[in-house]
Amino acid sequence: MTFTVTTWNLENFTSESAAFKDKLEHLTTTLAALSADVVALQEVLDLTALRKLGKALGYKHVAARPDGRGNRVAYLFRGEVLDVEEVSEWRLPGKARVHDVDADGELVEVPRFSRPALKATFACGGKRITFLNAHLKSKLLTYPGHGGPRFAPRSEAERANVAYCALQRRSAEARTLREHITELLGRGDEVIALGDLNDVEDAATTQLMYGPEGSNLRGPEDITNPNSAFQRPDASDAQRLFNVTMLAPAELRWSRINGGQKELIDHVLASAGMMPVAGHGERPTVVLRSAAGVSKKNNIIISDS
Repeated sequence: MTFTVTTWNLENFTSESAAFKDKLEHLTTTLAALSADVVALQEVLDLTALRKLGKALGYKHVAARPDGRGNRVAYLFRGEVLDVEEVSEWRLPGKARVHDVDADGELVEVPRFSRPALKATFACGGKRITFLNAHLKSKLLTYPGHGGPRFAPRSEAERANVAYCALQRRSAEARTLREHITELLGRGDEVIALGDLNDVEDAATTQLMYGPEGSNLRGPEDITNPNSAFQRPDASDAQRLFNVTMLAPAELRWSRINGGQKELIDHVLASAGMMPVAGHGERPTVVLRSAAGVSKKNNIIISDS
C-alpha cells in the first residue's frame, strides 16, 4: 500500500484577497508536485477559493462549516470518499462546560466547537482510512472588545482569564476528538488525525490525543531503531496514535516561530496499523516544506509506502 498525505494551514485562504492569484498558483504548483492522495487544509475562508484550487489540481473537495470569521477545515482528495461527518458537539465527562470571555469580560458558555473538525473515510491504497482534520483553539491570545478584538490585555486578570479559557477550549476539543478516535479504533478502523493542533508534540492537549500512555516517536532515528516505539508491539497499541511528524529531521521540525522559539504545531497522528513492523516493508517518510510566499508556516507531507 502506498499513499501520501499532506496537511497545510493556508492562513486565511480567500478568493477575495489581492494576493489570491499568486497564492493559488503557488499552492497548485506545490501540491501538484506532491501528488498527495489526501490533502487536509485549514483556514479556508471561502468555498470559491477551495473549488478553484481543487479544479486546478483535478481534486474533489469536501469542507466543514465555517466559524464566525469564515475559517473552516477541508479536504482535497483524488480517490473515493466513503463517509463524511462534522465533529462539533462536545464529548466531555459529566457536566463539564466550556467557556470564553465576552466583550464585557464576563464568562459565557461555548456550546460546541466554534470551528468544526471534519471526519472523513477515504479509500486509500486499497484500505479504508478514517481521517480527522482539526484546527484547534489557538494559544495566541486575542482579547474581545466592543470595537473588535485586541492583542493586549487591559489587566493581568484579563490575560489570565482569556488564557484559561483558550486552554480549556483546546482541551475540550482534544478530548472530544479523542473520544471519536477511541470509537473508531475500537471498531477496527485505521485512523489518521491531523491538522493544526495549535500546540507542540509534548503539550498536554496533543498527548491527550495520542491515547494510552507509553512510548511514542521521538525522532527520525526511530525509523531504523529496532527498539523504537512503533517497532515493538505494546498491549495498548490498539488504542494508540503515533505522531509520525516526529520522523522529520529535528532542524526542520517546526511550523512557526513563537516568542523567538521554533514550534511544531501541525501534526499527523496515525494508528498502529499504519506503522511498519520491524524488518517488514518500507518506512514512512516525512517532509516539511516551507510555504515561502504563501504563509509563515511549514506544511507537512507524510508518505507511507
